[in-house]
Amino acid sequence: MSTISDKSSHALTWQDQVARIRGLGKTRAEFLSLQGFKTVGDVLLRAPLRFIDRRLSPPFASLDPPPRHEIAAIGKIESFGEKYKTKRRLIVYIGDGTGYLQGVWFENYRYLIPKLTPGRLVMFTGKVTLFDGPQIVHPKITFIDDDIDLSGKTGLLPVYPSGEEWEKIGLSRRQWPRLIDRILAEWDGKGPYLPEELRLEYRLPTLLFAIKGLHKPETVEQFDIAVKAIKFVELYHHQLLMVALRRKRRSGEGIVIKSKGEHFARFIANLPFKLSDGQNQALEEIKGDFASGRPMYRLLQGEVSAGKTVVAFAAAALIADAGCQAALMAPTEILARQHYQTALRFLEPAGLKPALLTAWRDPDEIRRALFDTAVGNADILIGTHALFQKRVRIPRLGLVIIDEQQRFGVRQRAALVGKSYLATHSTDIPRQNTAETAKFLKSHVLLMTATPIPRTLALAHYGDLDLTFLPLLPGMRRQVKTRVVHESRRDMVFDWLRKELQSGRQGYLVFPVIDEGPAGLEAAEARFEPYRRIDFKGIPMALIHGRMPVERRLSAMERFRRGEVKLLAATAVIEVGVDVPEASLMVIENAERFGLAQLHQLRGRIGRLGKSSVCVLITLEQENEPGWQRLKKLETIDDGLALAEEDLKLRGAGEPLGAKQSGLVKFKMADLSLDYEILKAAHRAAVDTLDRWSDLAPFPDLREKLREEYRARPRTIFAG
Repeated sequence: MSTISDKSSHALTWQDQVARIRGLGKTRAEFLSLQGFKTVGDVLLRAPLRFIDRRLSPPFASLDPPPRHEIAAIGKIESFGEKYKTKRRLIVYIGDGTGYLQGVWFENYRYLIPKLTPGRLVMFTGKVTLFDGPQIVHPKITFIDDDIDLSGKTGLLPVYPSGEEWEKIGLSRRQWPRLIDRILAEWDGKGPYLPEELRLEYRLPTLLFAIKGLHKPETVEQFDIAVKAIKFVELYHHQLLMVALRRKRRSGEGIVIKSKGEHFARFIANLPFKLSDGQNQALEEIKGDFASGRPMYRLLQGEVSAGKTVVAFAAAALIADAGCQAALMAPTEILARQHYQTALRFLEPAGLKPALLTAWRDPDEIRRALFDTAVGNADILIGTHALFQKRVRIPRLGLVIIDEQQRFGVRQRAALVGKSYLATHSTDIPRQNTAETAKFLKSHVLLMTATPIPRTLALAHYGDLDLTFLPLLPGMRRQVKTRVVHESRRDMVFDWLRKELQSGRQGYLVFPVIDEGPAGLEAAEARFEPYRRIDFKGIPMALIHGRMPVERRLSAMERFRRGEVKLLAATAVIEVGVDVPEASLMVIENAERFGLAQLHQLRGRIGRLGKSSVCVLITLEQENEPGWQRLKKLETIDDGLALAEEDLKLRGAGEPLGAKQSGLVKFKMADLSLDYEILKAAHRAAVDTLDRWSDLAPFPDLREKLREEYRARPRTIFAG
């Protein structure tokens, strides 16, 4: 590498490739790049991986009662070993001279055993509970090198990437600080941050101060300020993308509806009930979108029995009055058929024709649905994934409704929304445009979900949408008692369930998997026959799961709905689209395998007539384990949003909606379960930025960062 002494000629920029770092060498530069550290900015921001923070390590003797916050416990390994009781577990005892702390692992710990040596210094990070003394279940473990000095004045020690590969390449934990020193000495201190005006307004340090405070803090206060600043900027960059996408989507022209027409009036008049205040409010918000001249992108969130479908069909009636068509996509055949039956009941009397398109319909019925939609005879096309196929033509598509939207991938949602509407007439009433003044208009989009979304996730992941929360209908609060029971009491639970079923009640038996899975998990296919022949002999049973042919699923559901089947064994496929009001019993096997929000959705299948119902959660977890305490929350909390917030705190943001959601973004420093206030401030800053500098022209680094975010991450709800 060059040996020119003039520092300016060697000044490193944030975007420089790591190969430009003096003294690094080609081999190490290539290795770093393969590990994801491609630029100087990557190294400065992504390393260290975490910190050893002595402030969070109280004396072990003081851990009874346990502190409420997470701790970082530093001590030497005293002993370790595997124990067998109801479940195999690894227990590691560490000591700090005042007492002892246990680290307990129940699974995925084999890789740790070769690294465990008595006398080795380690750090356990996690929450302390008491069981035969203080313990942390599944702690995050950090092995601390013998030559690391823990006596620094700040009590903070950065933990950089390490391991055999890193040692071989010449990047051990001892060498990382030297690399960081070299970069900090030559870096120009600039990078994608935020405009100076906003930095001062939000009282943030400079980027240089934040990066130095992250790697080499001179005081604890500097470190805390740096971490908060980097969290803010990480969230700010993401919110810039969200706000920019929101504005881009609303920049086009939408179908304008300023007055109600005959179809909508007849739809409302023919309803056998009066709309609730919540439904009327949701409709007012939708009407406001329709009248705005901009395309609607709205998420309608409401628990089971909140009346979302009626709101969606009312919106479809409004669109029909504008001479347009609607499409409703559901994730399962059962739910699609249920929506179709509801449409026949409510929309047909209003003079609107629904059509049903699913993969398992008779070919002649499919051709009829495709034809009626293509020629404009069908006012609303209802179906499953089949709707976004190329052969589906909806020439006057004005409204796209996607139910249980989190169950569809980003591209699937985008494919249906992409079947947009080319106006050849006005969409207002009376018609006034002609073919000569035709223009391209974007369809309105209404997404629906019964899964409560924590406010942090709503802002982080759905910030490009308008949100409407629909409360439960008056008098629809379900009376469901929930009980958590250990696996050892399964026979007692089955005795109770059998007696209840023999008395004429109906219920569900839910499994987490279809085929034989990890040891201890019940498999629906494997267990159904023994249950039918032995445990519930003489009680009419049926089985449904996602891989079963749709005809068999529909047949089983119909028999259950008619009361011919008393016990329906099923996987989580019943979470949506199953509406059997008489069902009042539910037993869920291996409940620890489900999220709280998903369990809440499952138990929403019972108690729908308002009569007393019971949900039993069978688990392998012991009463002293965190998983048991997590499930116990369902015994006392019946509010879906509160449970979703708890799930976010306990399980993180990886799978907060009960189904793996393509498009959810993960952050390096920010924690969505803790940093809502920072997220709100970052959102305001992003809005301020684009209000003042819509093209970000004065800030090329920031503009490039926005492009990078757009390229690197799924575009949240839609693909761009």
